[in-house]
Amino acid sequence: MKRTILIIVLSLFVGVTLYSQDSLYVSQTIDPAIVRIAYVNRTEIIAFVPQVKTIEKELLDLEADYNAEFVKMTKEYESKVKSYLEHNKQMSEPIKLARQTEITELEARMSMYKKRYLEELVKQRTELYAPINEYVDRAIRSICEREQITILFDQGQPLYMSAQCVDLTPLVKSELGL
Repeated sequence: MKRTILIIVLSLFVGVTLYSQDSLYVSQTIDPAIVRIAYVNRTEIIAFVPQVKTIEKELLDLEADYNAEFVKMTKEYESKVKSYLEHNKQMSEPIKLARQTEITELEARMSMYKKRYLEELVKQRTELYAPINEYVDRAIRSICEREQITILFDQGQPLYMSAQCVDLTPLVKSELGL
């Protein structure tokens, strides 16, 4: 019995020793310099791309067109509501219901129009910025490969960033000629 317990204890001791040596060997062979972490501020880079001014103007013009149409719809709606409120006491019940239906349908059209034009603005923004995003992403990838960056973060509002973290924003701007 004592002999069995002694064999079990020795087996555990030898197993733990071998396992810890394997872990020690692995931790000694990993080179910490292999993992390079950096960050980039894509928003700042994209703001410097010359085509952005043209895109923003195009989006503002499109939004102005949509807003002008919405203003027309709003004026029509206000006119119908005002007319209804001024004359509803003299209207027969079927005419009142017809006017109320017109106003309700106009409200629904206005709501649907606004939803669609906001969706269209988002779609247009995405489509217009796609080539710029690809352009910037190619430059970022190129620099990451050249600088051997393992992990790259897009800088938002970091809580902490050590001095060892590499800022690639100036390199990307330089790569793009900005």
